[in-house]
Amino acid sequence: MELHQLRYFIAIVETGSFSKAAKRCYVTQPSLSQQIIKLEKELGRKLFDRLGSKVVLTDTGNSLLPRARRIIQETREIESEIRDDKASNNGFLSVGMIPTIAPFLLPLCHRKFKKKFPKAVIQIHENLTENLLQMLIGFKIDIGIMSLPINSELVEYKKLFDDPLILSVPESFSLSKSKKVKIKDLEKLPFIALDEEHCFGEHVQTVCYENQITPDIVCKTWNISTILNSVSLGSGISIIPMMTALTNKPRNYVYKNLVENPSRAIVSVNYRNRTKKELSLEFEKIIKEEYSKLANQKLI
Repeated sequence: MELHQLRYFIAIVETGSFSKAAKRCYVTQPSLSQQIIKLEKELGRKLFDRLGSKVVLTDTGNSLLPRARRIIQETREIESEIRDDKASNNGFLSVGMIPTIAPFLLPLCHRKFKKKFPKAVIQIHENLTENLLQMLIGFKIDIGIMSLPINSELVEYKKLFDDPLILSVPESFSLSKSKKVKIKDLEKLPFIALDEEHCFGEHVQTVCYENQITPDIVCKTWNISTILNSVSLGSGISIIPMMTALTNKPRNYVYKNLVENPSRAIVSVNYRNRTKKELSLEFEKIIKEEYSKLANQKLI
């Protein structure tokens, strides 16, 4: 039994004629008649008695009519609700963010998202990259906002923007007065590092390795706020994301660009071949817009 067969059946009842029903449904009369015959065969009962030019419902037809109308009405309501949901973006979105992004962009993005889509429900999970990848694969989140590299063949990603890496250095250090700073200039200075379990901590280690320096790590932490507080007290220098600097005014330290211009790629990650929700696409737009606003601020 198919929906168009029920529509043809109802049209015949309401017009009292196969030919008129065919015109209403924009099909040929033979095509409409064939579908009704097919429906009768599936049900094993006749739906109409054809009495000359008249069409009269059988008992089976009378029994089917209210059910058919209810099914068609419910189908129309479903179609209407889906159109309304798409138009208003009413729905649910679950987003994962790594800890070196969430504190700096999430509050801005969440506020804008709720203002733009007040009927939508958004749920945020802040966690490490590997945990978020498992949540994506397990369909516990719809998208993840992370940084490259992403090592999983089960997911795919779309680049949103590049986030430069910059130096934070205490004002008491002579390096704070330098106009140009190279990564090699950091080699003998005390370094405050983020633990490598954070992808950003691993990324900074890679940048140092590629520039052939071994940082003198005097403190390794799990939190970027701890890094900035330590730099503020003169305990050492550190490399931090630009978005961190843009949302934290320096206190007893300064920010410095690095000559090599290292950066990290921020991406949106989803389960491979899974259709993205409309709200996921909207959230991607919002996070790009909010970062662009931050990046336009004067920092150094």
